[in-house]
Amino acid sequence: MHSTASMRLIRALGVVLPVVVLTACGTAHGIASVTETPHVAANGDTFVLVFADEFDSGTAPASTNWTIETGYGPKNNGWGNNEWQLYTDSPDNVRVENGNLVLTAQCPVGPCGVRDGTVTSGKINSLGKFNFTFGKIIARIKPPVGDAAWPAFWSLGANYPVVGWPWSGELDVLEMHNFHSDERTTHTTMHWCEETLQAPEPCSFPDGWVFDTQHKTFPASLGDDFHIWEVDWNAERIIGRIDGETYYTRAINPSTMDEFLKEFFLIFNVAMGGTLGSGDRPPDGGEAFPQTMLVDYVRVFQLKNMRPGLTAVRLP
Repeated sequence: MHSTASMRLIRALGVVLPVVVLTACGTAHGIASVTETPHVAANGDTFVLVFADEFDSGTAPASTNWTIETGYGPKNNGWGNNEWQLYTDSPDNVRVENGNLVLTAQCPVGPCGVRDGTVTSGKINSLGKFNFTFGKIIARIKPPVGDAAWPAFWSLGANYPVVGWPWSGELDVLEMHNFHSDERTTHTTMHWCEETLQAPEPCSFPDGWVFDTQHKTFPASLGDDFHIWEVDWNAERIIGRIDGETYYTRAINPSTMDEFLKEFFLIFNVAMGGTLGSGDRPPDGGEAFPQTMLVDYVRVFQLKNMRPGLTAVRLP
């Protein structure tokens, strides 16, 4: 079912691209010298590959690229969303297998509860290993679509550990929350702090922060096959696409949305329940476990002029 990394890159771009990882300061590791063949947008902009993980080797996510998150969140409150799951580093929840990143939410022994250790899942992030500002963020994913599942491919500002949310900004490339929508609907969303809102104080719950979301609904379940999610991010706007079709566009106002002019990092996870997974209800026995997200690859491209050390040629 899965081909080699280079063959998948051929299918994606029409040429072979070497897999390259750049750190936040722009230095390459893993490959001594790099000659890149770029992705060229319809308007002629030339992009080079600056980060890729094809999940084709090993049994766990590469520690050079990813950190496996564990626990119930910094405040032990379900990551601020009343989610059920305990994130672990167990291969039952996080592993690499058959050319995919595999993130699995499970409750092997019921009854399943809320933050009592019965529901476990997987989450990884690239903070400090790959931080970036602007680019095309692309991943090929087969999401879980069961009741209460809340899969996501998203990004937070790299200053999140210092300033917190929503001051860091948040960009959701893929988010499916099966309480408020269904297995046929995907969302792209931006969250940020709006200092002019004073409810009850700037950047606070319930009304002191801002989000903008748009969605696309398909005739069939998105969990039936892999799909390609993409965000195209520059200093002026963010565009969201699935399988090449644009369904999200938002202009960036630098005076009120400066969060999106700074470094971000990548996150993959499968949450269960909580505000969007189950409308805050606890497990009722109707959930089907396991719920698994498969990620075939993730790639980040940036404009050639942002990476002058990389050599690029235009595609035909």
